[in-house]
Amino acid sequence: MVRWPSQTINTGFGNAGGVDSGGGSELDAAYGQISGGNLYLFLAGNVENNGNHLNVFIAGGASGQSILNTSGGSLATMNGSVFSSGFKATFAFDENDSAGTLYSEEYNLTANTGGYVGSLANSSTGIYAGIDGTGQSTIGTINLYVNNNHASTMGTANGALSGATSGANTTTGYEMVIPLSSIGYTGGNIEVLADVNGGGEGYLSNQFLPGLPVGTGNLGGGGPFGPGGATFNLGSTTGQYFTVPLTPTPEPATLALVGLSGLATLVAARRRK
Repeated sequence: MVRWPSQTINTGFGNAGGVDSGGGSELDAAYGQISGGNLYLFLAGNVENNGNHLNVFIAGGASGQSILNTSGGSLATMNGSVFSSGFKATFAFDENDSAGTLYSEEYNLTANTGGYVGSLANSSTGIYAGIDGTGQSTIGTINLYVNNNHASTMGTANGALSGATSGANTTTGYEMVIPLSSIGYTGGNIEVLADVNGGGEGYLSNQFLPGLPVGTGNLGGGGPFGPGGATFNLGSTTGQYFTVPLTPTPEPATLALVGLSGLATLVAARRRK
């Protein structure tokens, strides 16, 4: 399993405050591995239950999009977003946490199909687990486990990352098992970009993985990476994505998605060694 560099800047969307992340959203760190016909991702952090969105864009190797252009679903609000040079998005996953329910959308950006696929309820605990994909079986299914109860000490300005329970110290968040067949995988490494967007995909935060330069405010307010609102422009950057390497020695037993003893616990256990 590979851990990518952690978040670089404090969140502009407020600190998380406990059960189901009332009070704020942030992305702290990311981990990934290619194994057993799946892409395993763990995104540490949380998304506030006020309708904020988690966007995950994946470049699997097939012919993809350098500028987002999809039809249908809420992700179309972000059309015109420009990816970093060399990133060709083949798949997108969108998760919207609203008042105790996760609403999922999946997009095949090669075929330009996708949209809403289903929802998961949390029973007022901030824990979600299940399989997405019931509405778009032609895209595939994502096995999903979410612990959305992060209580963060990350600062709320756009300065350098701070807080004892932020960055690589965060061990709860989104665990995903994504079939390689769903993401236009053609072999080799996989590239990933993640961000937090506001309600209705209408106002981008400064929480991206990999992290943006210190001092970057919420992209929804404009600035060098955002014309404002829902659209980002990373076209003048290089390497604004993570690379998940094709690992020659898979670990399917340890990386199975099994809730609290899944990737998040594995991250914590390896950190203690």
